[in-house]
Amino acid sequence: MQEKRTVPGLSERIAREIIATPVLKELILMRMKDIDAETAPGLVRTLLWGDPGISMSLFGALPDAVNWLLEMLLELGRQLNGLPEPLLKDMLGQVGAGIDGERLKQLPAVYGQLARRLVIGEGKTPEEARAAVIAAVNTALTGLDRLTAQMDTRRADIARSLAGDVRALDTAALGRSLRRVGQLAAAAARPSGAKAGGRAPRFAAAAAGGVAAVIALRLVAKRVRG
Repeated sequence: MQEKRTVPGLSERIAREIIATPVLKELILMRMKDIDAETAPGLVRTLLWGDPGISMSLFGALPDAVNWLLEMLLELGRQLNGLPEPLLKDMLGQVGAGIDGERLKQLPAVYGQLARRLVIGEGKTPEEARAAVIAAVNTALTGLDRLTAQMDTRRADIARSLAGDVRALDTAALGRSLRRVGQLAAAAARPSGAKAGGRAPRFAAAAAGGVAAVIALRLVAKRVRG
């Protein structure tokens, strides 16, 4: 079977020419040393709102750009996997030390707001917002159901693999998390049951499932310790 060969892209060809030209390479290295995070917002605003034609073209090319970025990250990971472990840890340690933690902490808030606007929308009534959240949760649960169904077809193999790794799990923390989920489901069932009895059994079942998971986890842990 012949290995698939791709034609080098424009970026790759330009990068090769830059690397092969000492003057250009030095200019790029000098500019890389002067990268300032404070200039990024201005660049984004200019690209988005400086010219409508460019901004629409950017949005049109966004799926291809995301795919390109994903493939670049995948190849970066493949190449890094080939480095010796001490060198890899040293490189990534230096990278991590230079990342601005304050900016990193802002990502959940900024993109969380974007996700809420996409999932729920603006100007929605409480009932509409609740319905949008439930629809999103149901979509996630459908994906989880498919995943667990696939796992169920290989139950014996997965159980054998997990049995050898249970000792390394923080069963106490996992047990606490599952217990809290069960308590949350039980608390949600009480007011719901008082107003509309139809939902209470489902929440009660979820709580029972959480409790059962905790009990099963403890039994497995005791069996492994024994």
